[in-house]
Amino acid sequence: MDIFWRLVLSHLIADFTLQTDWINRMKREKFLGVIAHIGVHIVVTTALLIPYLNIKWFHFMGMDLKGYLIIIILCCLHFLVDQTRIYITKNDIYPDNTLFFLVDQLFHFYFIFLFTPFLNVSANFLGEKIVVILTFLVLITHTTTVLIYYIEKDIKNLPFPTFDQKYFMIFERTVIWGLFLLKGKWWLAILIIWIYQLYYLKKKKLMDISDINFYLSVSVSIVFGILSRYCLYSI
Repeated sequence: MDIFWRLVLSHLIADFTLQTDWINRMKREKFLGVIAHIGVHIVVTTALLIPYLNIKWFHFMGMDLKGYLIIIILCCLHFLVDQTRIYITKNDIYPDNTLFFLVDQLFHFYFIFLFTPFLNVSANFLGEKIVVILTFLVLITHTTTVLIYYIEKDIKNLPFPTFDQKYFMIFERTVIWGLFLLKGKWWLAILIIWIYQLYYLKKKKLMDISDINFYLSVSVSIVFGILSRYCLYSI
């Protein structure tokens, strides 16, 4: 499972955290943008999988397929999925909406699962704790930002959040999620107070936060906060 979680984390970092507005715009307009995006994936995945690059992941048709070859295959598949999505949206075959975003990610995670060697399963079924927790952190920060954008665009036709709104909500979600990692008893009281202050800011319109953004941000942060706490203290 260690390899699986490292592949998931590398995908999330390269596809969300390090996919800047420039790369996202360029990959939809020029082939060079897609190459740059895939290049980021190769670098991040290789860096996170260094201990596993030169060991056998699979034995196929008399050949030992090592980690570095699987990473190349995964990046090629990522390229094909991205190019297919770009072609479909640019030619108005299907709109670039929430469902299409989720289907796109489903294909990426399917290939990660398909090419993960599960034979060497760790005693800790969640793999390395720090890798899993970092995966949850990326999910509640940049991945959730993109998900909320698609939902708000589909329902209310809202644009991508401004710099202040984007990083303000990333900060808020990170704090809510991080409070679940604290020891002792007082963290729960602080959590309730922190969620209330966010609700107060929204209610008084001190920060322009939609209902979708507020409730989804709080819900996602709590869910992955619980999972992170379980991973940290119960496994």
